[in-house]
Amino acid sequence: MKTPIALLLTILCTSAWAENYKYNTLMIKDYDEMNSLVQAHIKKAREFSDGSGAATSRDGEAIEQLREALKLVFSRPNSDNMVAKITPEVRRELSGFSAFEDTISSITAEALRSAGDKGAPVSQQSTALVVLENVLSEIRPEAQNNADLRRVIERIKDAKLKISDDVKKDRKIRSMFETKNPSEEASKILKNLPKPEKR
Repeated sequence: MKTPIALLLTILCTSAWAENYKYNTLMIKDYDEMNSLVQAHIKKAREFSDGSGAATSRDGEAIEQLREALKLVFSRPNSDNMVAKITPEVRRELSGFSAFEDTISSITAEALRSAGDKGAPVSQQSTALVVLENVLSEIRPEAQNNADLRRVIERIKDAKLKISDDVKKDRKIRSMFETKNPSEEASKILKNLPKPEKR
């Protein structure tokens, strides 16, 4: 069941991203550089939260800082398993607000909009694909037992993304990574998951 603060997060996070990261800029950053950027957001989030566990008016601002941290990590290609190294602390902080699933959902919604926006800069569309790839990789192991995360995968599948040749070319030149369609990958994941039990 969603807490009031998690519902507030869902509303707040439909706004435009505070910053549009570029995957090709982030991919050259090492662990120390990425961790330093993430820790800065975590520090700000802790300053907004009083640590009592009681919901306050500043919790939304704390969650937004943590969302930025997670989006930052997801915007970097994960060829060196950086996501698994950095996200656990951000996730723990978000879980303290019961806001992890909602944050994943809002980041996914933003990435789907950017990935499907043919008028957006190619680098923005490319970065959105990186975000979606990392989201799928992160939540796949839990989707079988977590209905909220399963719905995120279903949303990516239902988006039926079409990737332009310009985006594919950009990713090939800048990163040498094969471009997979997140909607198709999400469909494969769902086919391999057991059907949810009917209540």
